[in-house]
Amino acid sequence: MSQFNVHKWKNSQLLKEAGLLNENQVSQVAKAIDNAISSVDDSLSYKVLASAVAKILKDEYGSHNFGPFMETLKSELSIEEAQYGSSYGYTDDELRGTDFSDEFKEKFDVKAFVDDNKVEIIQRSDIDDNVFEEMIKFIEDKGYTVDRKQSEKTYDYDPGERDFYPRIKFSK
Repeated sequence: MSQFNVHKWKNSQLLKEAGLLNENQVSQVAKAIDNAISSVDDSLSYKVLASAVAKILKDEYGSHNFGPFMETLKSELSIEEAQYGSSYGYTDDELRGTDFSDEFKEKFDVKAFVDDNKVEIIQRSDIDDNVFEEMIKFIEDKGYTVDRKQSEKTYDYDPGERDFYPRIKFSK
């Protein structure tokens, strides 16, 4: 019999009580992920799985969720922070994002997370059309190509799930 982990149990209880952890939903997502992995390669390496999860986090959830995601993962796996450090192996520069992150936030006076392919503006409202165009022009002037079809100036909230913030997708 494995040893009972009080720390993990307390964290799970706190998440449940706060309404942030739905065991049924967790089980359903875990099963769907496992089925998806099996349909691709039933002996998928942990490196490919980790890279796929990282891609989903970067492309769909945004860098502002990296810290909370790692905290939850650490708690679920019962990993001590000292083992990986507070930034989990990332340097401050890697966590900061692209070379124009600070300049973008200052110019447009917004809270934003900028990574290597997306700017996510953390505000619970839509962005004015003119301001959004200025943001796109700013990114294009830095030498990037903006994907206008994947960019979204509107804010949306999916109750019980997550916020969808205005974002601009781009590539070098």
